[in-house]
Amino acid sequence: MNEETPLKLLRVNNFHTSLLFYRDKIGFTVERCDLERETVLFTTTGDRLLVTANPELNVEAFINEPPPQPFSAPYHEEETPSFDEEAVESKAHVDEAESKEVEAMDQPLEEVDQQENDLEEEVYAEDLIGEIAEDDSPESIAPEEESFSANTLRIEEISQGERLMFPGENLLFHQERLTHLGLVDLLLEEYPGVEQLLILKDPDGYEIAFCEDRRLNQEELFSLYEKGVDLLEGAIIGMTEEELDMVTREGTTIRHTILQLVDFDMEMAQRIKWALAESGRSYPLPLYEAEEWAETLDYASRPIHVEVSLLRMLRDHILTLCERIPDSLTKHLVSEHGTVEVRTMMQVAAETSREQIQSILDIRRFHSS
Repeated sequence: MNEETPLKLLRVNNFHTSLLFYRDKIGFTVERCDLERETVLFTTTGDRLLVTANPELNVEAFINEPPPQPFSAPYHEEETPSFDEEAVESKAHVDEAESKEVEAMDQPLEEVDQQENDLEEEVYAEDLIGEIAEDDSPESIAPEEESFSANTLRIEEISQGERLMFPGENLLFHQERLTHLGLVDLLLEEYPGVEQLLILKDPDGYEIAFCEDRRLNQEELFSLYEKGVDLLEGAIIGMTEEELDMVTREGTTIRHTILQLVDFDMEMAQRIKWALAESGRSYPLPLYEAEEWAETLDYASRPIHVEVSLLRMLRDHILTLCERIPDSLTKHLVSEHGTVEVRTMMQVAAETSREQIQSILDIRRFHSS
């Protein structure tokens, strides 16, 4: 079966500007560059990228061309040894032959016979190897020809309005680096528990996006989800009722933050349980009016210790279900926003609580200084 090798094709107006952009700023590796034909082939973190300003370029022919050979050293003809050198070399061979004859005469007859047998075996082995090396039958070269033609080039020409997608990592650092290099209009989009996108445009206006997968594996996810309660208890240990009313950077009290955290986790746990019990069902996402809940449910003065105990029981319950149900993390709901997996909902809950706990720690340090 033939395998398709994907190649993205980008037609640009100014070749040299694009070359500098993708090579020096984006950081793609040049695989082959032809300045005369204004074409460069890049190795990227995803598919290979061919950038050209040549409208007449035969893309397939360019890709299939053998790479240019490096310059070789100039050829020097071997010097013919002089007459005297030949005479010396000939005399050395004669002396060596006479020495071997003398040694052979001194050897016992059994050793001479054994050397002759070894010589015959060596000659036979060389002849056999020569026959194998000379075997150029179709059967012997067929596998190489088959692997050469196994890949079929699939060219995807990018048009204006399409987005060029590449895998990425550490996108926040990448954004700062590109900003330092003079790029503007960089957009970092976050999809909690799923992915992060860094979006920018090249000199010809093509939109480029680097995508960083933010999904945790099962072990990491379960650990983060479970230890959230321990982190919360550690953040509020020893706090008095008066200290719980200290104001955070967001303008709310620590008490308010804790109660909001627990209520959000309960609402998310309800979605997770629906997905585990009836995967694939339609589930309209409820509108979570945080301000209305805060006023109606008395976030201003309600005790928090029962709520923290409830959070621990709630997360233990969800973890127990996930550990017992096969493929639990891929169970999902379908809403007006698309499909949402249990994995994503658990990670959103875990990361949200971690951010709120960090806010509590920050405000405690601020008031203690």
